[in-house]
Parts: sequence; C-alpha cells; structure tokens
Amino acid sequence: MKHVLLIVVLAFTLQANAQEDVMKVLVPVCANLDSLHSTEDWKPKSDEFASLKEKYPDSWMPAYYYAYSCIQLSYFEPALAIKDALIDNAEEQLAKIEGKCPLADEVLIMKALIANARIGADPENRWQKYGKIFDDNLKAAKAINENNPHIYLLKGISTFYTPKMFGGGAKNAKTYFEKAKTKYDLITNTDVDKPYWWGRSTCFYFFGEIEKELGK
Repeated sequence: MKHVLLIVVLAFTLQANAQEDVMKVLVPVCANLDSLHSTEDWKPKSDEFASLKEKYPDSWMPAYYYAYSCIQLSYFEPALAIKDALIDNAEEQLAKIEGKCPLADEVLIMKALIANARIGADPENRWQKYGKIFDDNLKAAKAINENNPHIYLLKGISTFYTPKMFGGGAKNAKTYFEKAKTKYDLITNTDVDKPYWWGRSTCFYFFGEIEKELGK
C-alpha cells in the first residue's frame, strides 16, 4: 500500500513540475498578446505556440494559445480556404483543451471563438448555424462564471457587426463593452493558466470605434 501511495505522490509531483515548466516557458511568449494587431504580428507568435504544443503534448495551455492565435490569424486572412484551414487548426485543439483545462468557462469561450471565426469567414452563409453555437456557448460560460470578461467582449464584437435592424450596431454593442470593462477591472493578474486577461486592448479599441460611429 505504501508503494502505491508513493507512486501516486510521485506522479502528482512530476505532473506539477511539468506544469510549472510549461508556465515558465509560456510567460514571455504570452506577454505581448494584447499588442498584436496584424498577420505579421500573429504569424510568428502562432508558430511559437505550434512548436510548444508539440513539445508539451500533455498540457492544455500551449494548445489553448495556439488555437487562439489561429483564430486571430483567420480574421486577417482574405482567402476563405485559408481562413477555414486556420479555424480547423484551432478546432483540432479542442479535444486536448476540453480534456485537460480546469476552466470549463474558457473551454466554452474557445468554442464560441471558433464559431465566431466561422461566421467571420463567411457571414452570409454561416450566421444562422454558427450564430446559435456562438450564443449557446456564451450562455453556458456565463452560467459557470459570469465574471469572465470574454463573454461580454465577444458579445459586444458580435453585436457591433450585426446590422441595426437585427439588434446590432454601435449603440447596442456599447453596453456589452462597458460590462466587459468592469469585468476586466476585476482581474489583477496575467497568469498563463488563467487566461481571462486577453482582449483588454480589443475592448478599448472598440470603445474608440463606437465613439466614431455614434459621433457621425
């Protein structure tokens, strides 16, 4: 019995040490994520995450950030086929993220992000199918953690780009971005294993866009 307990303790210790190693590697790579705003910015970062997910296949964190980087790249890519390939890359990481990530709300956020990217790639033909997936995952994430700022950030972005006749536009989006800001203000860390901090700069970017729209 003592031998079994020793093996279990050793396994947990090794797992904890491996987790710490991954976090140490990811900290400098994730440090400037909120300042990337182009393909030229995101491509080398995505390549770094791709390499790290291969190096640390048992960790959900490199897979999570790689998926996130692929989605961001898809928004800048003009060709539909390449957009979809990038989103496919993100979706392939879901099994690893969902199976290992302890943050159930962030797993749902990733699903919402992927659905939103599918819509962004081909809005006219995809909004109906993926719009529901997007909304359902945000609602489920909110039920788990209503303080997750990504819920309100993503809803704000979606509302901003939705035609006014369907309840969208800058005025309606502003409420969501304001809510997102209040939730970001509650976050005091940028821990890579608690990725609630990304998107803060995007939130402030849209405040500027809303001002332009409402000032017209």
